[in-house]
Amino acid sequence: MTTMAEMIKAPVRLANKLASAARSLILRHLQWIFVATTTKPLMVFAACCLVFLLSCLSISRISFEADIFRLFPQKGPLALFTDTMKWTGSAGNAYFLLEGDRETLVGEADAFAEKLRNLAVDGKPAFTGIKYRVVDPGEAKSFADFLGYAVTRPQFFVNPGDAPRYRQLLSPAAADASLRRARTELATPGSVTDIIAADPLYLRDVIMPRFKAASQMLDLDPSSPYFLSRDGRVLIIIAEPARPVTDIAFARKLVAAINEARKGSAVRISCTGAHLAAVADESVFKENVLVAVLTSLVVVLAIFFAAYRRFLPTLLIPLILVFGIVPAIGVAGLLHPTLSVISLAFTSLIIGLGTDYPIHLYDRFHFERSRGRSTEEALRLATVDTGHALFTSATTTAFPFLCLVLSDVRALSELGLLVGLGGVFTLYATLVFLPPLLIFMDKRFPLREYRPLPGFSLGAVWKSGQRHRRKTAVFSILAILCLLLAATNISFESELKNLQPRSSEAFITQENMERHLSISPRQLIVAVEGKDLGNVLSRGDRVDALAGRYRQQGEIVSFSSLGQVINDAAAQREVINGLMRTDGGDTEADLKNSMARQGFAVEPFRDYIRNLAGLGHARVLHIGEALDRLSNSPFRGIVERHLVRNGGEYHLLTYLNYRGPEFHQADFLKGLRDIDPTARATSVDLVSGQLSDSVRKSFIWGLIAGGAIVLFLLVSHFSTREGIFYTLFPLYAGIISMLGLMALFGMPLNFMNVTVLVTIIGMGSDYGLHIAHRVRNCGRDEYRERFTQAGRAVLLSCLTNIVGFGSLVFTDYGALASIGWATNFGIAAITLFTLVTLPAFMRAPEKWGKEDGFIRQ
Repeated sequence: MTTMAEMIKAPVRLANKLASAARSLILRHLQWIFVATTTKPLMVFAACCLVFLLSCLSISRISFEADIFRLFPQKGPLALFTDTMKWTGSAGNAYFLLEGDRETLVGEADAFAEKLRNLAVDGKPAFTGIKYRVVDPGEAKSFADFLGYAVTRPQFFVNPGDAPRYRQLLSPAAADASLRRARTELATPGSVTDIIAADPLYLRDVIMPRFKAASQMLDLDPSSPYFLSRDGRVLIIIAEPARPVTDIAFARKLVAAINEARKGSAVRISCTGAHLAAVADESVFKENVLVAVLTSLVVVLAIFFAAYRRFLPTLLIPLILVFGIVPAIGVAGLLHPTLSVISLAFTSLIIGLGTDYPIHLYDRFHFERSRGRSTEEALRLATVDTGHALFTSATTTAFPFLCLVLSDVRALSELGLLVGLGGVFTLYATLVFLPPLLIFMDKRFPLREYRPLPGFSLGAVWKSGQRHRRKTAVFSILAILCLLLAATNISFESELKNLQPRSSEAFITQENMERHLSISPRQLIVAVEGKDLGNVLSRGDRVDALAGRYRQQGEIVSFSSLGQVINDAAAQREVINGLMRTDGGDTEADLKNSMARQGFAVEPFRDYIRNLAGLGHARVLHIGEALDRLSNSPFRGIVERHLVRNGGEYHLLTYLNYRGPEFHQADFLKGLRDIDPTARATSVDLVSGQLSDSVRKSFIWGLIAGGAIVLFLLVSHFSTREGIFYTLFPLYAGIISMLGLMALFGMPLNFMNVTVLVTIIGMGSDYGLHIAHRVRNCGRDEYRERFTQAGRAVLLSCLTNIVGFGSLVFTDYGALASIGWATNFGIAAITLFTLVTLPAFMRAPEKWGKEDGFIRQ
């Protein structure tokens, strides 16, 4: 009968067998690489060149994009957010902000708008539409025609609460006053006679506020016919480019033409929009990344050469990095035909990661040569024994990243693929290129003597750790606990705009627009959708009622909807009832008498008077009639903004403007689900929450899967608990320290720098792993020497990684800069705990690895 103890031991024995088999396969694989690269280097090099050329072919077919929204899953609030931008055209518009004195702005706006109308790209107009006035002068006749229609159909366009005011304007006294006003305006030079002729009683004063409120997406001066801010300091021009932002060649030419058109203006003209941001971000991004990559590469090479004083191995590092990065991007191109330019920024991370491998390999080779071993034996130990540690460190770094490939957050998926593959490919490039080069160097440029390399006082560090075990351990643990307490205060920043370069013109202009022209700091959009227009409009009325309650409660500043412009059947009946005369008078006769008294001929206004006289027996009209007339008027933007027909479905949009936390969105969304379970909603807050959840979910699964794989790889590498502890202790200490230091310096987590957690999990285990790997299977007399050799390589790796990741600190992208800072905090902490704290825990090295299958030296 099987005992419980035997049942428990069976899985343990199976795990040990798998770990032993994995160790054996890895060692045989590394032995094969050593033999192949040292006996047939030209054949191996030819195979690498073939892979490189195929990767270049794959890269040539990749298209790169700068749209940050495509980095995240297109569902939920984000899907509606991007849909509304496409439906309303705001996603592709160009916005020009003119800043100056009120008197100067108007003239400069007219002049600049004319320049924009005349701009051409490839011989064709650059823009299909230019808007900077409430009513374009060219549409004056159309505007007058629509007003003549609207004021005589008050059941459509008059707010039920304004019906008494409208009726009062039809009284004889009010009519006489309006006609006197009309006569005065007609005598004024520059008066708009068409509008006065269409509505001499100024009934439009009751209707126009509704049109203006619904058509304005911005907080404009109501007294100005221009898109002018209330303080009179900013005027905005909205232009619609002729081609989409995906046509990057057109976007570049458009930006060049705009820059030329802005020259010589008497006011400051800045611009923003998808096309402009794409070109500007692309330029700034390329410059930032190029400078960061080149700077980090130069410094990394300088560190390597200063430490080892060998010219050819230093020159080999760029080749190793190229053969690591290019195949990684090539494979990524096979899986993702379109890559984000932001993802490519992480190639600078590979510079830091990829330099670790030649450092450890060459350091071990030099160490063994300085101890009198032959070139071949030193290379065998470096490639197979140290190579085993490098293989484990590369895979423990790569797999947590590769686990992110399954994430539905494209930013994480692309990052995981590029960095994970880049780390593995640079390892193989090191194992393939460095051994043949070292053999060549020893034959053609032999050193007189391989002298011991500088120890950087690591022997003294080891001695201090051994002598003051308890003090070092206690102080380290207290430091970790203090940083853990600080880490509890770290925050998460969810502002998407921080993914853009803060000094770019597009970013600054957008902030100026929000400061001078925004109706409110934030906006929530509700979409009611369906195939039947009547049903959609009816459901939209219920959303309006809900929004109205929140406005009365003071939770929102205002809201804009089609229902605020066009009345439904119930509201029409309310208006009709409010317009009925109860005094028995004759409206038609009264209006004719008023016109006669004020010197107006009645005949030109016969239809106008007849329509107003018939309001006493007006009927409810079909809302489709009002939509058609509004769509063909200068106020067509109201319909375009609030009602979209796409793919056979109607999308009715309601915009709620709010300031901040006083608007309880959760309660509103619950009320929205109660009245219309199929309605969708989006806002910056909702999108940020969605993205935070997506990133958090992806990271939880990525960390679980990656952590499990890392643990398995460590178990397969070490057969004792001590080796695993020495590997994981600096890792956990580094993560805690990184988060604690970020909190102390006021640096929040964001959508991009959370990737550092994956980086630290992979890299953080490497440093302790190399120390633990080197000090096994030796006596106490060799312990300090081996620690110094491995610690030197770890210290140099730390410096190159800080340079590689630190290059991101100087980019203009706040998110990328935060990645650089966070990673450097983590790497520095891991190095400190590896080199200073681990010696205090290390005991009895001769007991290590008696059954671990490692190479004996």
